[in-house]
Amino acid sequence: MNFISIDFIVFVGLVHVVHWRLRENRSRKRWLTAASYAFYALWDWRFCGLMLLVTANAWWTGRTLPVLGTAQRRRLLAASIALDLAVLGFFKYFNFFTVNLTSVAGLFGERMDLSLAIILPIGISFYTFHAISYVVDVQRGKVAPVPDFSDVALYISFFPQLIAGPIVRASFFMPQMAVTRRFHFYQQIHGIQLFIRGVLYKAVIADLLARVADPVFNQPSNYDAKALITATVAFYAQIYFDFAGYTLLAIGTARLFGYRLPRNFNFPYAAASLTDFWRRWHMSLSFWIRDYIYIPLGGNHGSSLAQYRNAMIAMILGGLWHGAEWTFVLWGTLHGCGLCIHRLWRGIRPRLGNPGFFRGAVWTAVALMLTQAWIMMAWILFRCGHLSDAALFLDAWAGAPVPGKTMVAPSAGVALLLVALDALIGSVRPAPRPSPGRTGTVLWLGAGALIAVILALMPMEQRPFIYFQF
Repeated sequence: MNFISIDFIVFVGLVHVVHWRLRENRSRKRWLTAASYAFYALWDWRFCGLMLLVTANAWWTGRTLPVLGTAQRRRLLAASIALDLAVLGFFKYFNFFTVNLTSVAGLFGERMDLSLAIILPIGISFYTFHAISYVVDVQRGKVAPVPDFSDVALYISFFPQLIAGPIVRASFFMPQMAVTRRFHFYQQIHGIQLFIRGVLYKAVIADLLARVADPVFNQPSNYDAKALITATVAFYAQIYFDFAGYTLLAIGTARLFGYRLPRNFNFPYAAASLTDFWRRWHMSLSFWIRDYIYIPLGGNHGSSLAQYRNAMIAMILGGLWHGAEWTFVLWGTLHGCGLCIHRLWRGIRPRLGNPGFFRGAVWTAVALMLTQAWIMMAWILFRCGHLSDAALFLDAWAGAPVPGKTMVAPSAGVALLLVALDALIGSVRPAPRPSPGRTGTVLWLGAGALIAVILALMPMEQRPFIYFQF
C-alpha cells in the first residue's frame, strides 16, 4: 500500500478512529498490532508468518535470558541473532552468494546453477534489525523483558515504520508502549504537518527529480556526458528527498497515534565531513551500526589500524545491508575509506599549525564541497545496477568520452538549489505551539490549502519509495 494514496489515508483514518475510541492501553496496542499485520498482509499475506517467526524468536529469547547463567545467556543470544540473520540472509543474499559461487566455479570449468526464485519480503531488513535490537537491549539491561507477546509484536510490526524505518530501538519504543497514550491537539497537528511535508518531499520534489535521473541511470549508454552528470546530481537530491520524505510520513503517522519515532535525517548535505554526514544521514541505521557492530568490534579503542579496520568492516556490512550487489559493497567500502581518511586528517591537522585557518569560512566551504563531492560519486555506485554502468558515469565526470548522444534538460542547478533551500529553511527556528481554541480553524484550513497545492504539483505517475527495496 503506497503511503501517498487514498487507500492509505482511508486505512490510517479507520485505524485512528478505532484506536482513540478504545480506552484501555492493552486494547489499543492489540488493535495497532492487528492493523499492522493487516497492512503487511495487503502486500503479501504469506510473509506474515515469517515476521511472526522473527517476533516469536525475539519474545521467547527476551523472556528466557534473565533466568539463565552468563554463559548460557551468551549462547542463547548468539542463537537468537543467528536465526534472525539466517532469515535475512536466505531471502536477501542467497542468490547473491550462489551467483558468485557459480561464477567462481565457472573459472575452473564447473557448471552449476544453485539460484532460486526467491521473493524478497518487503521490510525484512528493518524488522529483523528490530528483533535483534530487542534481544540485545534485554541482554544489556536497557529494557525489561516484555511478558505480553503482542507488545513485542507491535514493536516489530508497527506499520508506519515497518516498510522502510526508521530503525527504532526497543529501549526507545517499549517505554512509550507502557504508558497509555493521550490525545493532544498539537500532537495531531504536528503529525499532519510532518505528513504533508513528507508528501511534498516525495510526491513533488523526489518524483520530479526521478523523471530526470531514472531514464539516464536505466540506460546510461544512450546519453551524453552532460546528461550523465545531470542525472548524478538529480539522484543526489532525489534519494534524500525520497527517503527523508518517507521518514517524515512515518514519523507523522506515528504521531497521530501518540507515538514518537526517532529522527532519521538532520540535513546531511550540510555536512562538511563524512563523519558528520553519517551522524545526519539515515541516523537510526548509522547509530545501529555504531552500537551493534562498530563498538563490539572495538570501536575507537586499540591502535589506529584497528580503528580503521573496525570502520571498514562496519561500513562494508552497512553497504551489504542495503542490497545483495557488489555495487553496494563498493559503496560501503568507499564510505569506509572516506571515514578512515577523515580520521587520519584529524590526527594530522593539529600538527600543521594555524588552527584558526581550519575553522574559517573558506576552509569550511572547501570541506563541504569535498565531502559532498565524495558522497555524490558514491551515490553513482549505489544507484547503478552494474559496475560497467557506474564506469560510464565516472568517465563523464572525469571528462573522458562516453558513447551516448541523447541529452536531457539542464536541471542540475535546480536540484542543488532545492537541497540548499531545504537546509536553509531547516535552520529556521520553529514557531511556537498553536493554541487549539485560537488558531485551530486557521491551521486546518491552511493544511487543506497546502494539500491542494501539493496535489496540483504532483506528477501523475507515482514512483515507489527507493528504500522499499531494502
